[in-house]
Amino acid sequence: MLTTSSTIAVTSSSTTPGFTLQDTQISIGIIASLVVLSGVAVSIVSKINKISFTVDGIQETLKLHASNAEKIKDLDKRLDIHLQDYVNYKDANLLSHNGLDELIQHKWQRSESEFNAIKQNIKELQGFLNRTNDFKVRE
Repeated sequence: MLTTSSTIAVTSSSTTPGFTLQDTQISIGIIASLVVLSGVAVSIVSKINKISFTVDGIQETLKLHASNAEKIKDLDKRLDIHLQDYVNYKDANLLSHNGLDELIQHKWQRSESEFNAIKQNIKELQGFLNRTNDFKVRE
């Protein structure tokens, strides 16, 4: 009988305590990826901060405009009150003026009739004096 013995070639894996070229490339790739990711993260955070500051500025501007709008509304109410006072004052003066015009017209018509009556009386006296005393009227 024949006995055969087989031998298998096995390489012993000896663990060396260093990095291989492949391990170094992987480590450099991971580090480069982390640096790029951190740069992107910093860029995103800075843009978010810029947007946040812009929104805060807009909020402050809106608050200022809201307070200005309230002031304008208050001034508008006060202006309406003054305009109404002016219209009332103008109407009162117009009524007074028209009343005085009517009173003057009435007094003038009355005075005119009185003057006409006096003029008539003067003519009658002149005629009487002319007939009785030789009175001459000078004009």
